[in-house]
Amino acid sequence: MKKTLIILIVLLVIAISLIVLYLLKGKDVLNFDKVETNDPAIEKLVTISQSNVSAFIFVTQESENDHRLHINMTPVINLTLAEKEVENFKIENFKGDSKIGEVLLIHPTSLARENEGATLLFTEISELMNNESIRSNGDSIDYVVTDTVTKYNEVAKRDSIVPSFGIVVKSIGTVDYKNILDRDKVFEGSKYLEYSGIKLGDITTSIQFDLVMEFTDGTKYTKRFAGSLDGNRFSTETVPLFELKSVE
Repeated sequence: MKKTLIILIVLLVIAISLIVLYLLKGKDVLNFDKVETNDPAIEKLVTISQSNVSAFIFVTQESENDHRLHINMTPVINLTLAEKEVENFKIENFKGDSKIGEVLLIHPTSLARENEGATLLFTEISELMNNESIRSNGDSIDYVVTDTVTKYNEVAKRDSIVPSFGIVVKSIGTVDYKNILDRDKVFEGSKYLEYSGIKLGDITTSIQFDLVMEFTDGTKYTKRFAGSLDGNRFSTETVPLFELKSVE
């Protein structure tokens, strides 16, 4: 009797799990807010030729005993717009989830693209970047719409549109550089993750955001993107790439 009861409980748990997975399939796992649906005629005017994110570990040197580890993510979304012109372009409702570290939306700045290099924060390459300087200006970005794009915070009003922005998982761990150097007599920069003792599964990170284009004729296009970085990929890849999928 007891064995039968245990089997029934196990089957019930499996059934509930399957129901939950079915309900979540294709849904937004970070936020259950309703996703806006575009008019089919508007949907046809926008082609998404690329939507992915590259990620890598970077380090800020807070002190010789505190080399701080972070994850940088560079999203690339390439849109081609037919016929219409953009009046307003936004990224809204950004959300990120990671077991360790703080997931931040990095806003583009008015720094000219022609400058020789920029930091991951879209600032002058000569500017110091440390843990304190890595911060977000909020969970939405309003871009400047222009005929000719010359700055990071600008997007084109027609044809090809590629918004610049970044995502950082801040302060996922620390490494005592001086202690390791004194102990081993050598410090290998390629071993930061190993030195930190971070469990790679703990830096798995999910992100989502809405892209909103308002056109000069008063119509609007909205698309929600979501994706996930599997932290375990850093065991074999230096710069893993993952896809951003549209959430229907």
